Amino acid sequence: MALSALLLAGVANAATIKIATVSPLSGSLTPMGSEVKRGAELAVQEQAGAFKALGYDLVLAPYDDQASATLAPQIAKSVLADKSVLGVVGALNSSVSNVVAQAFAPARLTMISPASTNDQLTQNAWTHFNRVVAPDAAQGVAAAGYIADELKAASVFVISDNTAYGNGLTRALLDNLKKHKVPVAAYAGASTAAQIAEVVKRVKASGADMVYFGGTDDTGSQLVKALRAAGVTATFMGGDGLDSPSFLQRAGIAGAGVVYSTVFGPVSAFSNALDFNDRYQAAYKTKPSGVALYAYDATNALLAAIKAAATGNRALPTRAQVSAAVRKVNLPACFTADKSRCATITGAVAFSDTGERLNSRVLIMRFDDVLQPQVAKVQTVSAESLK
Repeated sequence: MALSALLLAGVANAATIKIATVSPLSGSLTPMGSEVKRGAELAVQEQAGAFKALGYDLVLAPYDDQASATLAPQIAKSVLADKSVLGVVGALNSSVSNVVAQAFAPARLTMISPASTNDQLTQNAWTHFNRVVAPDAAQGVAAAGYIADELKAASVFVISDNTAYGNGLTRALLDNLKKHKVPVAAYAGASTAAQIAEVVKRVKASGADMVYFGGTDDTGSQLVKALRAAGVTATFMGGDGLDSPSFLQRAGIAGAGVVYSTVFGPVSAFSNALDFNDRYQAAYKTKPSGVALYAYDATNALLAAIKAAATGNRALPTRAQVSAAVRKVNLPACFTADKSRCATITGAVAFSDTGERLNSRVLIMRFDDVLQPQVAKVQTVSAESLK
């Protein structure tokens, strides 16, 4: 009885640290949102033992935002109310990240997004918001250069899906197309079936030899299918919202030839991702996309910060302490030849004073005729160059 009482006391004294994920776990963006949760989940599972040794129970708390900025305030309220949540991995969508980041600011609850690329997110003087992906400005630079120098487009019809992400991506592209003196046929927003039907007519009438789409894969797949069904053969290019297995599942053969810039890229593009890929497939019976890799790295960066801020002795560090520690994280690049398991898959992780990753990369990808993604170009972007 005495031994049982001691064991129970030990369990009771263990403090719980929660890592929250905020991403769509229902709705049309579930495939990508689930990648965020799963990537974070693997990192939490791997580090649970180390935290246990420090006197903490490490727990993942997933929140479903349904990719809705309207639902984001309630999500943020729920996360803030749970005092054991010391950090957030997410959100997926820039519009959601904007809302929850504003809500988290007074409490300095840190968040590291594995996917939100809207430029404004790191221009608000927030000390608690960070991301491990390159912003829209970096994609705009890379995409415009490729359109001008490699595709040599005569005219580009630019379309946004009317989200914060899509608007930010297309604005960045427009600015850079202007620098390259590439003519823009028109700019339009399209997210509903009726709007897509209307914009397809406008694209066809414009004669543009290039269509650029800023938005997510659910709308992008509908748009490219509608364009091809209408006989429009213009090259179709998008941003990292198209970098998802669900894009091809939805677009089918219409995805052949589609070009996209991405801050993610295929798992095969990372030389040290083989072990992660095997663990992911063993756990979830499916292959990961780049989103899962970035979520994994974001979570490991957050956990490193919590360890640095923790005193042990089962006392929880404050949210402000964790937030400050995130900006001091410096995880080195790791390779499979290393004896220990890699804490990073996408390269070294460290953050600027605005929350941008110090060095990130943008890939230009193209789906070939059998719908296999091929790397066309790789570009490294520093946070300093984006100022």
